[in-house]
Amino acid sequence: MLISSRLSLLLLIAFTAGCAEKPQPATETVSVSAEPASPAPASGALESPEQEPVDREPAATPEPAPGLPVITFGGGEEAMQPGQSATASGSPAASEQQAETIISALKDLQILLGTWRGITQKNFDGSKSLDETNWVWDFKTDKARPALIMASGANPYYRQARMTYDPAQKQYQLQLTDPEGTTADFTGEFTAEIVDEPGDDDKPQRTYKLQFTETGDADKPRRFVLNQQNNNRYLLEVYEQRGSGDRFFRIDTVSTQREGTSMALIDEGYGERTCIISGGLGTMTVSYQGKTFYVCCTGCKAAFEEDPERWIARAEEAK
Repeated sequence: MLISSRLSLLLLIAFTAGCAEKPQPATETVSVSAEPASPAPASGALESPEQEPVDREPAATPEPAPGLPVITFGGGEEAMQPGQSATASGSPAASEQQAETIISALKDLQILLGTWRGITQKNFDGSKSLDETNWVWDFKTDKARPALIMASGANPYYRQARMTYDPAQKQYQLQLTDPEGTTADFTGEFTAEIVDEPGDDDKPQRTYKLQFTETGDADKPRRFVLNQQNNNRYLLEVYEQRGSGDRFFRIDTVSTQREGTSMALIDEGYGERTCIISGGLGTMTVSYQGKTFYVCCTGCKAAFEEDPERWIARAEEAK
């Protein structure tokens, strides 16, 4: 019995010493996030992601991160380009807004509407050149970019002109077609701002200078200046660049006189004879659904007849 008790005591001491030599597990640090902790496994042990072997194969080069989603408008096929704004996307609303901005800018110049007779200061084939030009609105060629256009049968410098406005650059633009059919582009700016002063008939007489300079790589760039003298007269000054630098010399002046009724805007308006499109003096009438409206030129007449509901709605909104 004594031997059995001693043997049991020795075995207990050996077992206790073996347990004391086992390394204790390292204390784990657990980061606490705002998210609720997932339920622990039934065993009570924390699970951590498996670590990949150090000697694994090099990972493949990742593909570039995809960009932002491509945005399209109105179900169209053209994608919106980086940096492009919605107003430049060609949507109907943006086009209408741009057209209204251009119309507003060109209204200052619609004093040009109508027929004009001009005579050059310079001789051509031994005599001065006589010219007759007709300015009208053009809303049909490019509905998003209205223009004032002119046709001439005898002007020695151009036979067609198209004047519009660039809202982005805040510049007037002019395109001229010469007698040979060659076109040239010009950008314009006021060198004398618009002024309205009472004339002999107590109606405001408009004056200004709008200078257009040829762009591109012409050997001798030209410059045209619309020098408005009053409602019924303007000078077209023609310049040519000579030498280096910004040196332009005047080579001719076309003195132009209005034929017929003045189209100039006046302070008190035109009452029922106001053009439904331009706001100028109505010189002819158009009809739609039994109602009569005034327009100021053949260009406004053509635009109204093409889409009368648009212009009627626009006029009603303006009221």
